[in-house]
Amino acid sequence: MMKRIISLFLTLILLLSFTACSGNFAQVDLKEPIVLSEDGIVEKNVLDKIKNENAIATFTGKSGDIKYEWTIFGSDLADTRDVNLSLVLEETEKGIKVKFSETEDLGFPALLSIHLNERWKVDGATAFDGDTAVYSVSITGSKTSILNISVNKIVAECEILPDNEKAPESTPSTESSLNDKDDKNDTETNKTDDYLSDVKDNDDRVYSDGNATDQDKYKTDPVPEGKPMPVEPEDQEIDKKKSYTCTFSIECSTILNNLADLDPDKRELVPSNGVILAPTKVTFYEGESVFDVLQRVCKEKGIHLESSWTPIYNSAYIEGIHNLYEFDCGELSGWMYRVNGWYPNYGCSRYQLADGEVVEWRYTCDLGNDVGREGTW
Repeated sequence: MMKRIISLFLTLILLLSFTACSGNFAQVDLKEPIVLSEDGIVEKNVLDKIKNENAIATFTGKSGDIKYEWTIFGSDLADTRDVNLSLVLEETEKGIKVKFSETEDLGFPALLSIHLNERWKVDGATAFDGDTAVYSVSITGSKTSILNISVNKIVAECEILPDNEKAPESTPSTESSLNDKDDKNDTETNKTDDYLSDVKDNDDRVYSDGNATDQDKYKTDPVPEGKPMPVEPEDQEIDKKKSYTCTFSIECSTILNNLADLDPDKRELVPSNGVILAPTKVTFYEGESVFDVLQRVCKEKGIHLESSWTPIYNSAYIEGIHNLYEFDCGELSGWMYRVNGWYPNYGCSRYQLADGEVVEWRYTCDLGNDVGREGTW
């Protein structure tokens, strides 16, 4: 009898020891944001849980009145260890200083999102360690800016500085609903911006003089002064003897700031840095539209693309890219396109490309407000 009691006692001790060693492995709910402890340590067994469940976990912290989040993808984890994710954030005269508590490289990419209490009216930012650029920073957010950094290599500290401020938008309210649905906007008169003011010799497009006051027959509000007028697909004249280059990219980083709204079945589709196609120089023929090139790029790169034709707007509407569709991350979510910093207020089938332009396809979770689209629809 005594031997049996001793055996049971030893078994209990072993069970308690195992539980203590496994820490809060079983108690962590990866579906909800996890508040970092005061020391900022995320234990190895928690990372192992993320890895084993192939989950996406978010860890939140605060430095002063600035909130920050780390997003970690289980698919990116290999060898794991305890990591310290706490930060010290300090606003500077020009930007924000970031001090990392972790002293070693993480060994896996993690998205760091810093929620500012103001809005930076710039397209992007860069983190510098002294004079050396160490991180590229994408900016999302609606009323205030969120600075997003893909971190693997750790520096002791860096300062995030906004890139050159954007040229003033021609109008705050003429971009399309999501990407190429033309909705009503206010009629505030604005000055010509600098994005397309330097017209190249081979650019024979017609530019708006800003004098129109009514919608066209495809429900497009007046095109801002200095912006190219739409070219109807049936009027396109493609000359394959003349080829030019432009830059294309596709990204969905806003989803990483809104994971709670994302369709759970789509989580594994979201890249850990939000980039589906990094900025890539591509060739196009004279007269081709943004839609023409998007179709070709997606086919060449093996990227899923689904679109539909909307006769009322005389343009293709982009429903999904990379199997991420409109409404997959909230009722205001979907794809938009931007050319040289401007969100056109007409469909991508009607935007005729010019040499050297920069085209960005961006997923929005807030009808464009979180990707730099200004004004109201």
